[in-house]
Amino acid sequence: MAILKIEQVQGKVNTGNVPRTSALALPLSIANQEAAGFKAFSDGVVTLYAAQKKEEDLNEAQGITESLSIDLIKSYNKHKKGSNLELALNGFQEDVKYENFKDLGSNKRVKKEVRNYVNKFRSKYALDLLGKVTENHQDITKARKTQTLDKMVKDQVAGGKDGIIAQRDYKSFWTDPLNLEYYGAEGLEKLKQEKDLEILELAYIQGGNTGQVNLFNNEQRSEILSSLPLKSQKGVIEKIRNGAVSRAIKSQEDIIFKEKKDKQFKIETFTTALLAINDARLNSTDENIARNPSLDDLYDLKQSGAINSSQYNQLLRFKANDKTLDNPEILQIVNASFALADNVEKIDSLQEDVNLNPDIMDGLTAKSIIKYNQLADKYKTDTTFGSEDKKFRELLEIGTKRITKGKSGIFSSSGKPVNNDHLIKAEARFNEYEDLTLNKNYTPEQAYAEVIKKLTKSDLPELHDLEQPKSVTIKNYQEQLNAHPKDTFIEMRKDVALAYKESGDLETYKDDLRKIDIIEDTYDTRIVIFENDKGKALGKEFKKKEKKG
Repeated sequence: MAILKIEQVQGKVNTGNVPRTSALALPLSIANQEAAGFKAFSDGVVTLYAAQKKEEDLNEAQGITESLSIDLIKSYNKHKKGSNLELALNGFQEDVKYENFKDLGSNKRVKKEVRNYVNKFRSKYALDLLGKVTENHQDITKARKTQTLDKMVKDQVAGGKDGIIAQRDYKSFWTDPLNLEYYGAEGLEKLKQEKDLEILELAYIQGGNTGQVNLFNNEQRSEILSSLPLKSQKGVIEKIRNGAVSRAIKSQEDIIFKEKKDKQFKIETFTTALLAINDARLNSTDENIARNPSLDDLYDLKQSGAINSSQYNQLLRFKANDKTLDNPEILQIVNASFALADNVEKIDSLQEDVNLNPDIMDGLTAKSIIKYNQLADKYKTDTTFGSEDKKFRELLEIGTKRITKGKSGIFSSSGKPVNNDHLIKAEARFNEYEDLTLNKNYTPEQAYAEVIKKLTKSDLPELHDLEQPKSVTIKNYQEQLNAHPKDTFIEMRKDVALAYKESGDLETYKDDLRKIDIIEDTYDTRIVIFENDKGKALGKEFKKKEKKG
C-alpha cells in the first residue's frame, strides 16, 4: 500500500495590503472643477424650472382672461345702450373691477396678470362707453325733439282743439333757449323754415283729401303753385291728385267688399237653411226637426235680406219636395264650369251662380246645390283634390256617357246631342262617385276605381268613335296599337308636335293634345273594364284579326 506523504507548508497567509490614503486623493484642481460643474448643473435645473413655472402661470392667466373677457364685454354692451352718462359709467365701473375677480388664479403671479388685464379693460372701455352713451343721449334728444315737432305740425294741420294748442307750442319751440343751445342759431332757423314749409304742404294735401282744394279750379291751382317753392310744387300737386284717385279707388273697393260680403252672407244663410231642411228629411231626430226652418222663418229671412227671392223660392220648393230632378243642361253647364275653374276666384264666382243666380238655381235640386257647395269648399281648401277630381271625373264621363268635349259643346260618340235618358243613367254613376268623395272620404282615384267596376262593357265608347286630332288620326296607328298601345300614344303626341312645328298653329296643337289624352284615357278605362284584355280594350276596329286556318 502506497503511503501518502504530506509535506509541511512553507508559505504564509496573505493578509492584504492597506492602500495608502494619500494615493487616493484627487488633485485639487480636478476637485474644484467637479464642484463647479455640479453647481452649474444645479443652477440650470433651477433656472429651467423657474422659466417653466412662469410659462405655466402665464398660460393659466391667459385661460382665465379669455373666459373673463366674455363677461366683461357683456357688461360693456349692457351699459353702452344707456343714455344717462353717470348711471352707465357707475354701473360699468362696478361690474368691471378687480375685487369681483380676486379669487381667480392659483398664485400671485397669475392673480397679478388677471388684475392687470381687468384694469386695462376697464380703462380702455370706460372711454369708449363715454363716447357711446353721449352719442345715445344726442340721438335720443334729437329723436324726441323731432317727434315733438312732427306732432305739432300734424296737429296744426288737423285743426280743432289740439290744433290750437299745437300752434301755441309750435311758436314757443323756436324761442326756447334750450333749443337755441342745442341746434345753434343758424340750425334752429333752418329747421323752422323746413317745418313752416311742411305745414303749408300738408295743409294743401289735407285740403285735397277733404275736397276743399280743387286742382281743376285755376285760381286755387295758381295760388298753390305761387305759395310753394319750385322744389315742392310737383310733389304737392301729385299727392293731391293721387289722394283723389285713392279715394275713388277706396270707394269702389268698399262697394265691392260690401257686395261680396252681402253675397257671402246670403250664401251662408241659404246653405244653412238648405242643410237644415235636408237633415230633418233624412234623419228626423228631435234636434234636426227643431232646426228645420218653418215657412214663416223662410219668409222672415227673405224680408230681412238674409236671402234673395231666388233662394227663397228654391227653399220653398225643397221644403215642398216638388223638384226631384235636375235640368240636364244646367248640370252640364255647372260641371263644365267646375272643370274649367282653376283658381279660387273662379270657384267663388261659380259658387255664387249656384247659390244666387236664378237661371242656374232653378235648374238644380237642393241636393245638387248642397253637393256643389261641398265640392267648391273642397276645391278651395285642397288643390290636390281639385286637380285629381277633374281628372277622374273626365275619365268617368268618358266611361259612362260615351261623350267627348269638343269646342261646340257636349256630344255623343256619334256626334249627336246626348239624350236625357242616357244622362240620367250616367248621373247615377256620378252621384255614387260624389258620395264617395264628398261624404265618405274616398280619394278621387279610389272612388273612380270603385264606380267603374259597375260599368257594363257596352257603356264604353270605341276608340275610333271618339273625336280625332286634326294633325293625325288613330286609324293610321292600327299595327302599332296592337303591338305597343302605350307607345302609340307617345308617338301620336310626337307627330302632332312636328305638325305644330311646321304650321305654327298653337290652338290646333293644344286641341290635338287634348283629344289624344281623351283617347288614351278611354283606352285605360276599357283596359280596366275588360280585365286587361288588350284586344277587347282596343275594340273591333283595331284588334288584331286572327287568320282562318
